[in-house]
Amino acid sequence: MAYRRKKKDRKGFVVTLVVLILFITISSQTEKINETGSNIANTIFAPVEKVTYSVSSTIKEQVERSLGSKETRAAVEKLEEENKALEIENAKLNTIISKKNFLEEEKNALDNSENSYMKAKVVNTDSNSMTKNFTIDKGKNDGIEENDIILQAIGDSKYYTGLVGKVVEVYATTARVETINSMSNDVSFINSKSGDYGVIDNFTQKTIQGYMLDVDSEVETKDVLLTSGLGGVYPEGIYIGTVSNVTMSEDALRKNITLNSPVDFSHLYRVLILKKTDQYSVDEVIENRDYQGEVDE
Repeated sequence: MAYRRKKKDRKGFVVTLVVLILFITISSQTEKINETGSNIANTIFAPVEKVTYSVSSTIKEQVERSLGSKETRAAVEKLEEENKALEIENAKLNTIISKKNFLEEEKNALDNSENSYMKAKVVNTDSNSMTKNFTIDKGKNDGIEENDIILQAIGDSKYYTGLVGKVVEVYATTARVETINSMSNDVSFINSKSGDYGVIDNFTQKTIQGYMLDVDSEVETKDVLLTSGLGGVYPEGIYIGTVSNVTMSEDALRKNITLNSPVDFSHLYRVLILKKTDQYSVDEVIENRDYQGEVDE
C-alpha cells in the first residue's frame, strides 16, 4: 500500500512538472507570435499610413494655394469688408451729387420757364410700383386736383421739364400720381418734326413703347415727341422723349416706336406740378441764357 501511494505521488509530480514546462514554452512562443504579428501589421499598414499622410498633405497644400492660409483668408475678409464700406460710401456720394444736379435743374426750370410750377416731394414707400404710380406730399389743402399734370426737371436737353404723369386721387395732404407708364394712362403724342400723331401704350423693362396712328407717317430715330393735346388731359407741347427705334408689325399694319424718356421713373425724388387750369407754354430752353443762383433743397 505504501509503495502504491508513493508511486501515485510521483505520477502527480511528473504531471505538474510537464504542465509547468508546457506553460513556460507557450508563454515564450506567444511573445514571439505577438512580436511577429506586430511586425506583420507594421509591414501592412505603414505604407497605407504613408500614402494617407501624403494625400492629406497634398490636399492641405492645394486648399491653402486656392483659398490661402488662415492668416491670408482673414486678410482677404478684412479687405472685402473695407471694400464694401467704400462701395456704400461711394453710393452715398453719388446720391448727393445726383440730388445736387437735380436741384440745380429744378431751380433752372422754375426760374426760366414761362410756366408756373408747384414743387412736391415723392413720399411713396413701394419702390417696385414707382414706375407706374407713387404718392406726393401735396393734396387738397395745397389746391391739388385730379388731372393736374406731373413733370420733372431735366438736364442735357433743349427742354426744362419732361412728362411724368397725372394726379388720379387727391387726399387732404397727399395725392396719388399715375405715370405715363401705366397701362390705363394712354398718352397721345405728336412728332415735333413731321407733325404726325401716335399713342404710348406699353412699358416693359424700363422701355416706353407706342405706335403711330398712321402707318405711313414719317418717324425716325432721335425725333422729338411732345404731348399732342388730344384727349383733354395733357396740354399740347410737353416733352415726352426721343424716338430710339422704329419697327413695323409682322402684318405691316402698325408702325411701332420705342422712345427714351429723360425721366428716370425708378429714382424719382421730387416733381413739379402744373395745374390743369393753367395755360402751358412749350418748355424750351432759351439758348445762351446764363444761369446763376443757389439751389433750394
